[in-house]
Amino acid sequence: MRVDLIRHGRTERPGVLLGRTDAAATDASLSDLTRQTDGRTWSAIVSSPLRRAHAFAERLAQERALPLRIDSDWCELDFGDWDGQRVETLRADPTVAAHLDAFYRDADAPPPPGGESWRALEARALRGLGRLLDTGPSNSALVVAHGGPIRAALALACGLPFTATWAIRIDYGTRVTLDIGRGPDEKIWGEIVEVVQP
Repeated sequence: MRVDLIRHGRTERPGVLLGRTDAAATDASLSDLTRQTDGRTWSAIVSSPLRRAHAFAERLAQERALPLRIDSDWCELDFGDWDGQRVETLRADPTVAAHLDAFYRDADAPPPPGGESWRALEARALRGLGRLLDTGPSNSALVVAHGGPIRAALALACGLPFTATWAIRIDYGTRVTLDIGRGPDEKIWGEIVEVVQP
């Protein structure tokens, strides 16, 4: 199955940890997403329910007369008490800075206070990938999501170590195309077809 994973457009809150904070994407950033999707076809569109992803997905689904499914498993990681905070503000506290560094370095590190672990995000991404495959191997899909779940999907489908996903630039509007399937053991496999920056 061919899947395009695209990160939502830029928001008006740069430098902020936007997990479940529901900020909208800027109108200007929609042109990047439009360029990334022009000339591509899918059987369906799947989107995170957060506005920065959902607004574009809904517009594109209407323009293309495609079914749109909202799937909360493609939401960004929940940063808990850090959510909506500026990274530089968090880093001003040495204890929080050390926690933040460990969290991005180690998938098994403790999550943000009141937040979600990377392993929980991976479990969500695995469910999301499974639902895509359940639609049938001959189908194709566009998933409009966030950096975190896209990295988790890459790690799971392609067998990449968590830390290796940081070597792939997934900026706002980046499109990652995967071929995914299930092996005889029902384990999901994947191959990166292309990574296209906006």
